[in-house]
Amino acid sequence: MKRKNIIFISAILMLLSILSCSSNDSNDTNDYMAPMPTATTAPMPTATTAPMPTATTAPTDNTTMSSMTDAVSEVSILMSEWDVSVDSTSSIKEGKIKLTLVNNGNLEHNMVLLNSDNYENLELTDDSSMADESKLDILGKISGLQPGESGELLLEDIGPGTYAFICNTPGHYQLGMVNKIIVE
Repeated sequence: MKRKNIIFISAILMLLSILSCSSNDSNDTNDYMAPMPTATTAPMPTATTAPMPTATTAPTDNTTMSSMTDAVSEVSILMSEWDVSVDSTSSIKEGKIKLTLVNNGNLEHNMVLLNSDNYENLELTDDSSMADESKLDILGKISGLQPGESGELLLEDIGPGTYAFICNTPGHYQLGMVNKIIVE
């Protein structure tokens, strides 16, 4: 009889083990099986051709659009009170040019790039405070920058030559804030 009791107890323990493994008791996190993810087929992206940006026909204030395919000559122009310097790490090549004006001074400065090599004796406004921009052939300009600020002007298709530029903040042109860049 002892043998029958051992077999009976073993059978009950085995049955309890099986029942406890198949239980859906939500408190028992060890027995939870997460549903298996199913595979889906996402559509493959298709290639599109975006149009390349084109340059505007007239310069705009501070930038002109450009294509990113051609090399760009970069030129830094530093202005402070009554001093203008051009810092170009290499020669300025014809084509695309990026001018960066940095205001290292204590006053507002701007830059007007002329389609001329002459910055002398420019016609002044009626109050004689600055050059009369309506009488100038302007390639582009960078609006007034406060001390510590910088601005950029991107020009396309610039041919070889010498191009003058001025700071046309009232009084600054007359005080000699002028310089030139040479494009090869």
